[in-house]
Amino acid sequence: MTEEELKSFCLPIKLLLFDCDGVFTNGNIVYGINGMEMKFFSSKDGMGLMIWREAGFSCGCVSGRYSEALARRACELEFDELHQNVKDKRSVISEIMLRRKILKNEIAFIGDDINDLAGVELVGLFLAPSDAHKEVLKRANHVLSSRGGQGAVREAIDLILSCTGRLDQIVARMIG
Repeated sequence: MTEEELKSFCLPIKLLLFDCDGVFTNGNIVYGINGMEMKFFSSKDGMGLMIWREAGFSCGCVSGRYSEALARRACELEFDELHQNVKDKRSVISEIMLRRKILKNEIAFIGDDINDLAGVELVGLFLAPSDAHKEVLKRANHVLSSRGGQGAVREAIDLILSCTGRLDQIVARMIG
């Protein structure tokens, strides 16, 4: 995809959705002594999501697993959408589209594994972290240089905001 084509995909985006394990985290699942699941989130992704919301856009996570840690992080970052333990991502994305009255080309989705491919035809821009499954890498509109959990969400946000010309405006506003 050329830079101009990528820009045309990015311009209409209003909603950024992403998977958790392998995108918002590195995909590792760790259990503490008490059996509580722990996840490691990137502060870069968190800052990116704060910038995304500052720009007036919506965000959310559609995850195949349930995690208290994700619920807490989503609350901290004020996600607009949080769907966990999802077996059919296509139907969840479809429901979001209907409820929000949003078009396909207004949604970007970041996925890393086979189950994330279910909703590909429902989004305008499908992105993948560099360490995504090979089938996902083949089908992505754009492959990010970042690995999952290591700034992939932030990279996607910077990409979309840069393509729309809003990143420089937001940076200028934030630094005063």
